[in-house]
Amino acid sequence: MKKGINLLMILFAFMFTNLNAQEMFQTVEAKDATLVKSDSSKEFCNVCGMHLVKHYKTNHTAEFKNGHKEQYCSLHCLTDVHKNYEDKIKEIQVVDTNSLKLIDAKKAFYVVGSSKEGTMSSVSEYAFSKKDEAEKFQKEFGGTVYNFDESLKLTKERLNKDNQTLDEKRIPMAIKGKKIFETMCDTKFEKEFNSIGEAKQYLIDNNTCKNLDSQMLQAVSIYLYNPILAADKSKMLEVPQDAKCPVCGMFVSKYPKWVAQIQLQDGHNHYFDGVKDMLKFYFNPTKYHGHSDEKISQIKVTDYYSLESFDGKKAYYVIGSNVYGPMGEELIPFKNQDEAKKFMTDHFGKKVLSFEEIKEDLLK
Repeated sequence: MKKGINLLMILFAFMFTNLNAQEMFQTVEAKDATLVKSDSSKEFCNVCGMHLVKHYKTNHTAEFKNGHKEQYCSLHCLTDVHKNYEDKIKEIQVVDTNSLKLIDAKKAFYVVGSSKEGTMSSVSEYAFSKKDEAEKFQKEFGGTVYNFDESLKLTKERLNKDNQTLDEKRIPMAIKGKKIFETMCDTKFEKEFNSIGEAKQYLIDNNTCKNLDSQMLQAVSIYLYNPILAADKSKMLEVPQDAKCPVCGMFVSKYPKWVAQIQLQDGHNHYFDGVKDMLKFYFNPTKYHGHSDEKISQIKVTDYYSLESFDGKKAYYVIGSNVYGPMGEELIPFKNQDEAKKFMTDHFGKKVLSFEEIKEDLLK
């Protein structure tokens, strides 16, 4: 019996040691991490929602000119912000891999592409305050030593590709998040989010969901930020990347939640960034293109909830709600009349209309 107990203790010790060995290189003890935010988002990245202490060794912070501070899990997430708001950023800091202190990113030495795992990218970036420390790390784990501007440039060049890879990996989480949201959250609100982190903070601040653990909260946040990830792509309208709405000129593929289509008898397709613009074309096609309405063979719209495309002439449209599309007020299509009525009630809509009930004057 004693021998059996000893064997179990050895096995437990082995498992515990193995689990520790598998801990991510980026992770530190909470007491060793410096977090610069003070609100409900202080422990997670503003862009991706990932836990900052878990990925601490690749953390970056940005102080904006208005005094606001944000903390990001990686150079990847900082770059996602930097590409649009560079002129608003006053100072950038990065965690020194050895001391775990925040240092001036522009004076740091980055080892890019080492064998240590990356955060939000297959290419890792670890920063050091001293060049000899960076070179020592490089000698042991590989990679190339760069300054901040060079590292930022490399990250920007692969940003779109990295984001595509991340979206593919997030699909199972988004599907899970959709199910959780529909069963455990208040689904009446309707809000577009600029990042996963923003969605996560909204859920926390507004107590939108009940009894969610950290993984469930992350899954719901991913879904709310990008519900397209949880949709069945085979049932959605496939829009060419270069397709422009003939009414407003916007690139339609940027708005897959709202896309509508008119197919002509000769097989030509027109794509729209919402039902409203599609109907403007439908009622007055010669104003936007050299076609007449007799040549229209099919109309397709996108169901608001499932994101599946279906016959626009069989849809139920909610008008006057507090949910806006890319072009502002919108006619929002549903396959199911009961879902349309519930949406109208939840979002202060004025009326549910069939396709035949929509008149051109309504669009004005």
